[in-house]
Amino acid sequence: MTAYLGERYEDAETTFKTLMNEFPLNRLSVEAQLMLADTYYGMERYEDSASYYTNFSALHPTHPKAAYSMFQKGMSHFKEVLSVDRDQTATRKALFAFEDFLKAYPDSAYTPKGKELISFLRKRLAEREIYIAGYYFKSKNYKGALGRFRDVLKNYPDTGFTDTALYFIGESYMRLGEKKLAEEAYNTIISNFPESPFARGAMDRLKDS
Repeated sequence: MTAYLGERYEDAETTFKTLMNEFPLNRLSVEAQLMLADTYYGMERYEDSASYYTNFSALHPTHPKAAYSMFQKGMSHFKEVLSVDRDQTATRKALFAFEDFLKAYPDSAYTPKGKELISFLRKRLAEREIYIAGYYFKSKNYKGALGRFRDVLKNYPDTGFTDTALYFIGESYMRLGEKKLAEEAYNTIISNFPESPFARGAMDRLKDS
């Protein structure tokens, strides 16, 4: 414990592993499992910490720190989340971990933070879809763009990108010669998001159509 508190993580790792291996039935061995996960987290070895937090939560679901362990599993994945233009595997892992945490421990002290992080992660995934859809749109792959923008509407309607997706759905349909479908998208923006910066553009497009 002294090594861990002093951030001498390699020494702490050795100590906790020794406890687990030599005294597997001792109460301290259970605590060592969690402390080893915390040690890896402190060392920024997030794959290892996620693995040990997962094992601890599965083996000791009624332990007083089980909720903490599940939350920290999510945090381990969260620490590896990359920018929107890069792979979002860690984002999805973190999202799934926090969702599982909330299902298992809806009244935990960590619940408010878990909800906050879920909101952030869902927004990040929506941003990723917008980013890819925008790339398709600029590349004149309008069918590909439509698919991605529709995914935003279907999977991330609560992330603040609905008006963006609708506008570019309209733009994509317009370029594909689907005028009526484009007009439906523009009218939806005007009706549901009158204060959106895209509403004016939608009205202009309807006037020109």
